[in-house]
Amino acid sequence: MSAPPREPWLPRRAALMGLAMGATALVSLLTRPQLRPSAHQSQALEDIFPPRFGAWYPAPEHGGLVRPASEQADAYRVYDQVLERVYANAEGDRIMLSVAYGSQQSEALKLHRPEVCYAGSGFQVSQLQAAPLVLAGRPVAATRLWARHPQRSEPITYWTMLGHEVQGDAQAFRWRQVLAGLRGQWLDGMLLRVSSIDAQPERAWALHARFADALARAVPEAHRARVVGQPAPQP
Repeated sequence: MSAPPREPWLPRRAALMGLAMGATALVSLLTRPQLRPSAHQSQALEDIFPPRFGAWYPAPEHGGLVRPASEQADAYRVYDQVLERVYANAEGDRIMLSVAYGSQQSEALKLHRPEVCYAGSGFQVSQLQAAPLVLAGRPVAATRLWARHPQRSEPITYWTMLGHEVQGDAQAFRWRQVLAGLRGQWLDGMLLRVSSIDAQPERAWALHARFADALARAVPEAHRARVVGQPAPQP
């Protein structure tokens, strides 16, 4: 009894699958971070972000106000450094600043985007939108959202840094990681989150923009590119 005829497309499909698997493995190998220290790793975030600047000063509230109580306590343990502060001004405004820095941006160490971690903590996330800002004269592709649950209404503005470049969304961030890995570059990452407790998100976001601009201008010039990117080239 003769064997059934082989489908002509089977060898071609197997070859294509093999090529795809090989390409995936190669990209994974090339983009895997090497265990070497970042030049920024030893720079304390407390030395970059001043506790007092312009109209803003340290608020008397405990720093625990920065993170909602329902958020997991170990959410930031994968990072090299985390800075959390509450600022106040004479008008009675309160702004919460959270900065998470990681020297190794690998698959095991990803920036926690607020729309993901807040939703995972039981918040209703709405009005997620791009929010182009100008901070210390530099364009910054920030993101805005409104996180709510019955006990807390928190408008949020945040942006992410990969090296000295602002990355506007998760896809851009990951693509920049891949390209850097293929070039053998070592890029650290930082997420900067500004938020406040407010039932009126538009008012809060306007305050966030003013606060972030004042903060960026107060950051020492030597570190400003890490916070809001390189200045635009002059024509």
